[in-house]
Amino acid sequence: MIERNYGILTSIDWNSFQWQAESSPADISHSNYGYVIENGITFTFLNFGHEIYPTDEKGYYRGLVPQLWSREPDKDKVRYVEIVFMKSQNWQDKQNYIVGFYAFPIFGKCNMPSPVPSFPREFELNVKAFPNDIHLLENYINLTAHPELQSAILPKGKLLGKQGYNYLTKENVFKILDIMTTLNPTDVRLKGIKYRVIQSISSKR
Repeated sequence: MIERNYGILTSIDWNSFQWQAESSPADISHSNYGYVIENGITFTFLNFGHEIYPTDEKGYYRGLVPQLWSREPDKDKVRYVEIVFMKSQNWQDKQNYIVGFYAFPIFGKCNMPSPVPSFPREFELNVKAFPNDIHLLENYINLTAHPELQSAILPKGKLLGKQGYNYLTKENVFKILDIMTTLNPTDVRLKGIKYRVIQSISSKR
């Protein structure tokens, strides 16, 4: 029997403009991703531009999870995934943060024209969700300052993937959402998405 995964914790490169505008030259040069440094570009810089940039014809907004581009997830392993949490290392303070998420994600590679005139290349994208299910936190979860959180938010015996990603159990997903709401107690939108994710996961048999 295949173990059910209800979430994914994955990494994106840092963006000084909250993933709503082109990365700065310093963001590019300090990236942890060889592809970004070698090519001088990143396709994650609009991952949380869902309230600014257009959706596709079905109303989905698309982003990029770099690790799932070269290593596409096994369909059986992501069948029950209800949320993708994104973490990023701030090159300025060297801290690793969970910054936001895509709830009820759909995976699949595609290329789409850039909505940013100054960035003429097509975007490489591989995850989509409705804008109402995408959220950037005001107060991030600092994983570096609180290493004890790792045992709570990751499956037993697992460590944070530096260039990869971690599948999450139901308990892991709920714990991360609880920490997010503790750090962002007045975030009504976060509470609404959290409720729907918990309801959806709890209803699965």
